[in-house]
Amino acid sequence: MTSYKNSDARPPIMAGSPPALEWRVPFADWDRPPWNRWSFLNVRKILRTATVRCAHEPIWPLKRAPKDIAGITFEADNGHVMTVEDMLDETYTDGFLVMIDGKIIHESYYNDMQPHTLHLAQSVSKSVVATVAGILIGQGLLDPYEPITTYLPELETTGWQGATLQQVLDMTSGVKYEEAYTDPASDIGKTDVASGWKPIPAHADPATVWPDCIWDQIVTLGARDAEHGARFEYRSIETDVLAHAMERVTGLRLADLVS
Repeated sequence: MTSYKNSDARPPIMAGSPPALEWRVPFADWDRPPWNRWSFLNVRKILRTATVRCAHEPIWPLKRAPKDIAGITFEADNGHVMTVEDMLDETYTDGFLVMIDGKIIHESYYNDMQPHTLHLAQSVSKSVVATVAGILIGQGLLDPYEPITTYLPELETTGWQGATLQQVLDMTSGVKYEEAYTDPASDIGKTDVASGWKPIPAHADPATVWPDCIWDQIVTLGARDAEHGARFEYRSIETDVLAHAMERVTGLRLADLVS
């Protein structure tokens, strides 16, 4: 099934009480189109989540200098000229904010999203976690040049043996981890199951071992396909390893650390 643009008529996903059977979000495909246009704005109705509370300090108000940017044109990847307004529609955008020199010049929302709406952040979370790790490094609780096993000695028997914390941060460890989103039996597919994001695939090989949690998957990853530091390869599991190190040295859960 294909997704719908903001300019299209919105299908009745999860509408009504109860929703029609054909419009109920399937747990196995909640992050696929067209379901993700609803689920990204309602993720807490689908997945287990943790609350990340804001700080006690006063919220920093952002200044505004509104400008009309809808008609600004640029050359797209396919070589065609398109406007910002067209781009927002073509890319299924839910929220769009542009800030220049500390001032918001544009802010708009689509697909029933509002300024207060919670929205799935996906891998933006990796940048948040890495930023918090930088704070812990600055506080002397983590050392980027130390082996990751200094903080997580259980990894001595895994592919991370000999990798530094910096290499985990940079995703340059040599650990073999297949991030194939279209293959439910890939390593990232197992991470989805371990984290509670997805059920075990309906037609999974009965011989496949599915980890109960991400830590259980981490300690089974014993193979390498490169020397540590020899290459960059995007692997979500590296951020999970980093988060465990952060929790270990602080005694706090990740959501509380970010807060």
